[in-house]
Amino acid sequence: MNFLTYLKHVRIGRVCSYIGLLGAVLVSLFPVYWTLSTSIKTRVSTFSIPPQFFDFTPTFKNYVQLFSSSDFLYVLSNTILITFFSTLLCVIVSTLAAYALARTKRFPSRVSLEVSLLLVRAVPTIVLMVPLFQIVSVLNLYDNRAAMIILYAAVNLPFAVWLMTSFVEQIPVELEECASVDGASGFQILSKIIFPLAVPGMAATMIFVALLAWNEFLIPVLLAGETAKTLPVYISGFISARNLDWGPMAAASSLAIVPIAFFTVLIQRRLVSGLSSGAVKG
Repeated sequence: MNFLTYLKHVRIGRVCSYIGLLGAVLVSLFPVYWTLSTSIKTRVSTFSIPPQFFDFTPTFKNYVQLFSSSDFLYVLSNTILITFFSTLLCVIVSTLAAYALARTKRFPSRVSLEVSLLLVRAVPTIVLMVPLFQIVSVLNLYDNRAAMIILYAAVNLPFAVWLMTSFVEQIPVELEECASVDGASGFQILSKIIFPLAVPGMAATMIFVALLAWNEFLIPVLLAGETAKTLPVYISGFISARNLDWGPMAAASSLAIVPIAFFTVLIQRRLVSGLSSGAVKG
């Protein structure tokens, strides 16, 4: 009887866990569903009281209106370009910096340097805007996509370095020592040992950096005009002093989810293995 009672409690516990997980998933996905449903609603259905969760006639008028404007496709491609190259630059530089940090364990200020990296990332971006604006203006790089790529990478670099350090520390030093004995140069050690073994960690870091870059709003809204405009700034343009165009804004927001979601699914396996390896300290 005791064993049967134990099994009964275990089953009840599992059912409760599944119900809790299901509830968490539904709560997390509800804003996404609300955005998607709003994007295919008419203006009357959007403002109906009580809200129409399921009983509405879908329409793709908002998407037609969005794609009829050449600005949206330009801004979308612009955002993908800036996010991709800034993420690539940030991950490569952070991997090299993390390798230097991970291999200097006897450096007396190493711990304080890692803490400083986190503190730099914790500084609100708005604090840096005045000096950044002056630098960009003096260098004549206002509304320049190359400048946006460098700024995005620079802002996210401290977080990426801190994250990559834990991954690089998992790579055994003995592999580098053996390669050095065999006559491998420093560049060969980096390209043939460190980078291939750090791929899972680089994938995990790439996801987080890409999310930060994709959702960045403050830098482009202050340092970019029409040429380097990104999706967050474009979507905010649907809000004006007299009107808030919910339909096209929801359609643009729904489409903005697709590229980053596709990228996440594409490297999902690398992401999981990277997070797992980085979670274990040697």
